[in-house]
Amino acid sequence: MKIAFVINGSIQKLHKTITSITNTFSEFDIKIYTSADEGHFMQLCSDALYDNCDHIILVGGDGTVNKGINGIANYFLLKESRQPDDFNWEAMGKIKVGIYPAGSGNDFVKTIYKDTSLQALKKLIEQRSYQMTDIGWVRFQNLQSQEEIRFFINITDVGMGGETVRKKSKLPAWMGANWGYSWAIITTLIRYKKCAIKAYNDSFYREGKVINLVVANGKYFGNGLGIAPDAVVTDGKFSLVTIGDITLLDYFKHLSKVRKCVKINHQEVSYHTVETITIESNSARKITIDMDGEYIGTTPMTLQCLPRKINFIAAKR
Repeated sequence: MKIAFVINGSIQKLHKTITSITNTFSEFDIKIYTSADEGHFMQLCSDALYDNCDHIILVGGDGTVNKGINGIANYFLLKESRQPDDFNWEAMGKIKVGIYPAGSGNDFVKTIYKDTSLQALKKLIEQRSYQMTDIGWVRFQNLQSQEEIRFFINITDVGMGGETVRKKSKLPAWMGANWGYSWAIITTLIRYKKCAIKAYNDSFYREGKVINLVVANGKYFGNGLGIAPDAVVTDGKFSLVTIGDITLLDYFKHLSKVRKCVKINHQEVSYHTVETITIESNSARKITIDMDGEYIGTTPMTLQCLPRKINFIAAKR
């Protein structure tokens, strides 16, 4: 067993985190990789695999985990077309992936871990506790208006979510994650104009104006908002949550339920389950995409749930 800790070099208390890791895992064969910039993280995941690490711990927030999953997948890419079958999933499934949350947004871990401490992670590894987990395959238009294919592990949504994370990224660091996300959500909701969308697959069709349409593998996003209570990361399906015409008053009225990850009983909120979904703008307006807490581009977008592709270090379900 050889464990790689791939760390987002921009996290707060970086040196303290590294010291905690080395102390907690002193009995293991570990190697620490620290990213120098945003684009460096994915390459470090490949470097760890080249160095024969069979356990890769991603240290950072949801965006860091997203980059880690994509970096690992890129290592096992067989064909440049990047279709769902163009990766060596069998070999990738032998790599155990874990998360140590240390970023501004740590939502996916709320779905898979009850205890996010290093000691709990160490115990899971000692117990050989692993769980094959679904991931999402996405084809979309990137920020350069070019078609791109990526994977996501937690949630991808269109509409207000993309505007919110774009606004959050411009806020000063002193606001922190809790205040930053809350401020970005509220100010976006006040001014956001509903977008006309068309979402469909072979057995589902939705057309109309929405504030947000959420495609969820995990349950939480937006720094602790339990938007998809029915989401299960091992069932081979996405939870699709559609939010139509809600007001700021509606948001505050139902906020406590969302934080408790309870379904909202509102005529403008609906829940569905899908394996694939295509989302398009029904107007000339480009609709922004939020993927795992980052603004990545615009629609049109096609998503497919790929069952049990990532072997997570987690309690077996």
